[in-house]
Amino acid sequence: MITVVEAWRGLAALIVVWAHWGPPLGWPMGPMGFAFTGVDLFFVLSGFVFAPALFGVTRTSLAPYVVRRMLRIYPAYLVALLIYIGLAWHAGKPLLYVPEHLLMAHMQSREMTFYYNPVFWSLPSEVTFYAFVPIVAWCLIRVGSSYWAALLGLAILIRLWLVTEADGIVQNSAYIALHHLPGLLVEFLLGVWVWTRAQRPLGRRAAVALGLGGVLGWLLLARLFLWLENRPSGPSWIHGQLGLVAAVCFAMVLLSSLQWPQPKPKSWTRVGAYWTGKLSYPLYLLHIAWLAPTQAWVREWGTVLGSAAGGLGLLASCWLLNVAVEDPARAWGRKLSARLTTKTHPR
Repeated sequence: MITVVEAWRGLAALIVVWAHWGPPLGWPMGPMGFAFTGVDLFFVLSGFVFAPALFGVTRTSLAPYVVRRMLRIYPAYLVALLIYIGLAWHAGKPLLYVPEHLLMAHMQSREMTFYYNPVFWSLPSEVTFYAFVPIVAWCLIRVGSSYWAALLGLAILIRLWLVTEADGIVQNSAYIALHHLPGLLVEFLLGVWVWTRAQRPLGRRAAVALGLGGVLGWLLLARLFLWLENRPSGPSWIHGQLGLVAAVCFAMVLLSSLQWPQPKPKSWTRVGAYWTGKLSYPLYLLHIAWLAPTQAWVREWGTVLGSAAGGLGLLASCWLLNVAVEDPARAWGRKLSARLTTKTHPR
């Protein structure tokens, strides 16, 4: 476990929660109006975590890899999806697009993607990253790992082309691709870059400057975003691309924070980072389900007490989802993956 990475997972989830809970609950926003970019941080972290597999540092056969990845992401998602379907049914909402959501193929239109839970939009993209890693790893082994930088350049060109072609009104194919692997690959590869650069020492001054630059850059982007939001003419195409620049800022801060020494095994920082990372996925999945009751409690008890009650309920449900579903499925995936590896490569 890399303590810093686990802490960043938890922070990314909390940023997303703030983005969705803040306005309806009356929280102070300010720069946090830009907090939806926590999703971009998740994509950067994914690139960092999968970089060793991309470069062949950690190798596994395809079947064990698929088993581990799907049992890592799908069981908790399925439980969350059933919760949101139940909430929709209880509210009298038609149960549309259920097969697409069950197959994680729901990122076909804005309505379909957001129908049960708006944060589900990023999960099909994450799954395509899982498919992307073994394919690119196979290619890099044959042509040389240094060619990954060319892939980053190609991803940037694709992103720029999609921006010019995307039409959010008619939601054409370029618009959908912009919110899927072709458009989000740059964020993922920024995480890969962080991993490659972290293999070489970074001086203390350079690390501090990089971290401060990333934080200040994100804050400036937040101000730019709010200014664009409040313009009489409305948002421009630049408005929709600030998440990519925010991902650059996150990559800078992540690289800087990796220079920090690992805390001691039983220190509160290590334990806190462990649990924030552990609960980050359930937090991401479940926080929208708790928004409506939290709004009711805020109206009755005020912002502080109502938000605290909703936050405690959310954390309790996240812990339950983790211990009852996520952790057992993960452990099962590791055992099944080990068996498949043994069959594929017997001693």
